[in-house]
Amino acid sequence: MRPTLRHTTLLLFTLLLTGCLESRQVSLLVDNINARVEVAASPKARQRGLMYRESMGKDEGLLMIFPEPQEVSLWMLNTRIPLDVGFFDDQGVLRAVVSMQPDGGKQLYHSPPDTRYALEMNRGWFARYALAPGARLKLPYAMTGE
Repeated sequence: MRPTLRHTTLLLFTLLLTGCLESRQVSLLVDNINARVEVAASPKARQRGLMYRESMGKDEGLLMIFPEPQEVSLWMLNTRIPLDVGFFDDQGVLRAVVSMQPDGGKQLYHSPPDTRYALEMNRGWFARYALAPGARLKLPYAMTGE
């Protein structure tokens, strides 16, 4: 049986949809600064993080969402890009910014105990826009982690 245009279109749509669910992207604001980020809401996606990336765009990054406020420990295993990570509480208030250097995962970086969101951006992103503790994370819609 030869595939029809309808079957091919349906298959393509299914593949695209599946890809979008695994690595969805959203635009968010930190104060009034726009960022385009991938969302990592599952344990597997958070563990993978930004591994093996060679670069990211100027205002691109990764938003990790945790199921409840907690202390988070991050590492730079297989991560090649110097990063800054902003740790936000349940209300979306920036509590701390930490710089992380690629080191093969040797050092652990710890968040404040009430972290709900971790926003990983290129090194210097938070400083470039003068985003300091107290800045507000504004999500496009309610997001939860698992």
